[in-house]
Amino acid sequence: MSTTESQAPELPSTVRAVVDGLAGLPQVRSVRIAGSRARGKPTSPDSDWDILAYTEEALPTLGELHRLLPSGTEQAHPYPLHTANPGHPFQESEFTLPVSPRIDVCLRPFAHLQQEQQRAALGTFTVHSYPKTAGGVPSYILLSEAALSAPVHGDVGKPVCPDALVAAAGPWWRGRASCALLLAIDHVAAGELLGALEHILAAATSVAHSRLISGGSWYPITKRLLDETGAIEDGVREHLAGLSASRLTAATVRQVADGLGVDVDEGLDWLQRGEHMGPIRGDQGPVRVISHQNER
Repeated sequence: MSTTESQAPELPSTVRAVVDGLAGLPQVRSVRIAGSRARGKPTSPDSDWDILAYTEEALPTLGELHRLLPSGTEQAHPYPLHTANPGHPFQESEFTLPVSPRIDVCLRPFAHLQQEQQRAALGTFTVHSYPKTAGGVPSYILLSEAALSAPVHGDVGKPVCPDALVAAAGPWWRGRASCALLLAIDHVAAGELLGALEHILAAATSVAHSRLISGGSWYPITKRLLDETGAIEDGVREHLAGLSASRLTAATVRQVADGLGVDVDEGLDWLQRGEHMGPIRGDQGPVRVISHQNER
């Protein structure tokens, strides 16, 4: 089974400079554009740019990454190099360039991609809890982004969806959806409607994953999973939306956040500090900054 590789979009000069700089590093095997920009569906003109840099065993140094800052932004303060804890779905390091639109450089060891290809060929995968998604992400997300990203420099091949993974993952996601709906019924019986909605959302997301992989299609890694993939019929989507609110807006979400005592805007700081990469060990201080020498 195959998938369609994205075509590289036109790159602004700042992005082109970073891409070419990465391609010139001896550790970098391939550079690709990922995310909504690769799909040609940015959520806004100011959407950030996600750059994948597939590396050999040694990662670029922090100094080499600092030198990627485009001309005129040398005095800007880039975010630190954040490295994922063991077990993180991406097993990656991230480095953010503080330009506008923001540029996120995601360092992907090529060996990890190869390992996941071997696992997928055997029908093996893992589902990770991940703060950026409601229902978690499958480990074959590494293959999804490689297949659906747009190549600019070098080549890592275009992963295809193996029959063994289709046979294993499709039924598993379907079973997870059934289980989630059973739990939703239990929550309704207990009068815990918010818990029921949580499980209904997990079921809808699981069905989307099941239908995608059952058709040999990779998970497109999008905030619009139920909309863009067509994995959930429009009528079902409208019904699900009606379960939570008839007129759900950002203001409504903020009202809920206020009721919970949560500052929504602190979420961006939380991401920029690298907290989404995993919990911080107590001996590492408030921000986990790990250099390439001791991260693996």
